[in-house]
Amino acid sequence: MRVRRNTVPVLVVDPDPRTARLIQEVTLTSAGPGETVAVTTMAEALAALRRQRPAAVVTELVLPDGDGLSLIGQARDLYRHLPAVVLTAEPTAQTAARAVRQRVDDYLNKHTDPVSMLHGALREAMRVHAHEAEVKRLISEMAGLNDSFVEAMERLERQNQELADRLTPPAQQEGAWQILVVDDEPHTVAVLEALLRSQAQYEVDGANSAAEARALFARKRYDVVLTDKNLGDDSGVELIREVQAAHPGTKVLLMTGFATVESAADAMRYGAVAYLRKPFADLQEVLDRIEEVVGRITRERDESRYLHGFRQRNAAFLARYRLIKTKLMTVQEGR
Repeated sequence: MRVRRNTVPVLVVDPDPRTARLIQEVTLTSAGPGETVAVTTMAEALAALRRQRPAAVVTELVLPDGDGLSLIGQARDLYRHLPAVVLTAEPTAQTAARAVRQRVDDYLNKHTDPVSMLHGALREAMRVHAHEAEVKRLISEMAGLNDSFVEAMERLERQNQELADRLTPPAQQEGAWQILVVDDEPHTVAVLEALLRSQAQYEVDGANSAAEARALFARKRYDVVLTDKNLGDDSGVELIREVQAAHPGTKVLLMTGFATVESAADAMRYGAVAYLRKPFADLQEVLDRIEEVVGRITRERDESRYLHGFRQRNAAFLARYRLIKTKLMTVQEGR
């Protein structure tokens, strides 16, 4: 008999009962994520979520009493690191773009995407979220470990508690944010360069092809890249993949004049953090989106800086603790 590696169920939310059977078949035939709990409405899903944290959520977009993306948002309010996949029979460019912004793990089409893709999406989503949760747990554990070393030393205990509870103040960005605009339409590049340069905090370069963008990347590090999906000499999606491989900290926004479900799904899978449709109805929307991305970069850098500083201070504290312990042992032996 096959032994299941994970008994926590996958929550399937879909008015069509065939979806739950399909996902159950995936788990039976390929040692997938585990059992399933199937419900047909958003209200039933929220009730199930309050009873138990599922291994993942797979939801249809269109529900009798709500929509799947709103459900995912509420589910992640309950469980921050919850894998979530959209499996829909009614995909649209608008909902795909919302899914990108909401950081849904994958967006699949019932009619075109194979079962193997669903299985892979679930496994990868669970792996990524488990890793993120483990990192958060280890940071929390690091903050708590020091207290156990100094139970008999009130002064050191107070200092350690202050260290564990105090976040490093947000650091100021050194210089302007570096932005690269890539589009095979020179007019679009010129408009975006002028728009972004009107903001004092941005320094902008433009490229009219993927080849030009690669040449610029070889000489300079960028914080944000805006790239068109269809470049004359290459694919913007492929450029996203290259940027993520070379510079994981760089954030990419995908632009296209042909807003499709596939475009948004590709952007999400290859690491884009936002999706912009051309032509731009309102240039302020572009500035707002860039500001959101810059804010996200700042938060991520602050978290990384705090973790690095915490490790350094923790090492110094442990060295001091060992020194005090050695002195205490010496004093006890000399009595």
